[in-house]
Amino acid sequence: MYLFYAIIFSELLTIFYNLIKFFLYKIRYNQKLKHSDFKCNGDFHINILIPCYKEINVINETLQHFKKIINGIKNIDIYIITTAREKFENTSVQSTYEYLSELDIFNDSHFHILNYPETTGIMADQLNYGINEILKKQTLPTDKIYFSIYNADSQPDSSTFIELAHEIKENNFPKVLQQYSNYFLNYNSQNYIMRGFSIYQTAFEFRNGLINNNVSNLLYSHVVGHGLTIRADYIISLNGFNSNFWCEDIYLTGVLHNIKEKIFPLNSLDNAENPEKLKIQIMQSAVWFKTSSHHLSILKDIKKHYRISINGLIWLFHELRASIVWMFMPIFLIYTFIYPIIIKNYIFLLFAICTYLLFVFTNYLLNLIVVNKKRFSKYINNFFSLCLAVLFTGMGPLYSLFLKEKIKTER
Repeated sequence: MYLFYAIIFSELLTIFYNLIKFFLYKIRYNQKLKHSDFKCNGDFHINILIPCYKEINVINETLQHFKKIINGIKNIDIYIITTAREKFENTSVQSTYEYLSELDIFNDSHFHILNYPETTGIMADQLNYGINEILKKQTLPTDKIYFSIYNADSQPDSSTFIELAHEIKENNFPKVLQQYSNYFLNYNSQNYIMRGFSIYQTAFEFRNGLINNNVSNLLYSHVVGHGLTIRADYIISLNGFNSNFWCEDIYLTGVLHNIKEKIFPLNSLDNAENPEKLKIQIMQSAVWFKTSSHHLSILKDIKKHYRISINGLIWLFHELRASIVWMFMPIFLIYTFIYPIIIKNYIFLLFAICTYLLFVFTNYLLNLIVVNKKRFSKYINNFFSLCLAVLFTGMGPLYSLFLKEKIKTER
C-alpha cells in the first residue's frame, strides 16, 4: 500500500513540476529573430560532418536534402566520413565509400568524401579523423572554424544553417551550439506502438534540451551527437571526441557540465527517423543506457583532465537519477495497475489509470505542444500509443545488462 501511494505521489509531483516549468518556459522564452534575411560572410566556416557506417540505403537522400538547404551559403562544406571497417568486415558487398564515389553530387565543390583508414573504431574515431584531415587544409584560425555533426538519416529544417550562422555571430563565436531533434521522419510508416516511441524520444529531446535550456541554467540539459556544432579550437582542447565510451555525446555532456560551458540551443530542428521495429528500439536504447549508466566511470575519466566541480557532481546525480528512473519507472507504473487488481479495489485502479494518463500527457506530449503547437498538435491522436510505449521503455536498460559490444542501428 505504501509503495502504491509513493508511486502515485511521485507521478503527481512530476505533473506539478512540469506545469510550473512549462509556465516559466512561456514567460521567459522570447521567440528568436527570424533569420531569413541574414547573409553569411567569410569570416568563419562551417564544416558539416556526416559519419557513415553501412548507410547506403539512406545517405543519397540525405545528401540531396543538404544540397537543397545550403543553397547559396558559401562558407559551408559537407564531409561524408566513411570507414574502411565496412570493406574489411564484408569484402563481397559494396561499401558506403564505394557507393558514394559513384554519385555525381561530389562534383559539387561543397561536397567531399573522407574514408577513415582503420578497420576498427567507432563513430568518435571517424569524427576525430575527419576533423584532423579538414584542419590540415583550412586557413582560418581555429576559433573561426566550426564542425556540425549529423547522422546519415538527418534532414534538418531548411532554416538551420541560416539560424546557426546568425547565432554564431550574435553570440560572438560560442563554443557549443545544439540543434535538437524530432523523430517523426518515418512516422507515417510506423506501427501503432512505434509511433508512441517517436513521440517519447522527441519529448525527451525537447524537455532536456530546448525547454530546460531556456528555463534555467540550473536544470539538466544535454548535447546530442546529431545537430551538435562545436568550435574547432574547443574540440581540439578536449583532445577530440572521446572513444573510450560508446556514446561520445553523453561523455561530452558530462565535460560541459563539469566546466560549466553554456550550450546554445537552436530553434530549428533536425528531422530524424525512429526505429521501425520494437526490437531495434530496445537495442538502440540499450546502447545509450550502457554509456549513461557508466556515469561514475565517465566522471573518473574526466577527472584525468579537469578538476571535478560542484556542477560535475550535480551532473553525476542527474545521470544516476535518470538511470534509475529509466530502468525502474515502467515497473513501478505497471505495479500501480496490478496492485489494485490484487486487492480488488477498483477505485484505486481508476485513480491510478487517470493519474498515469495525466502523467504521460504532461511529462511527454505536452513538451511537444509547448515547443511548437502548430507543428505537433496532430500527434495527440496517438496519445494512447505513447501511454503504451512508456511502459516498454525499461526493456532497453534491461537488455543492456547482456550487451557486450555496440550494435549498429538498422536503417
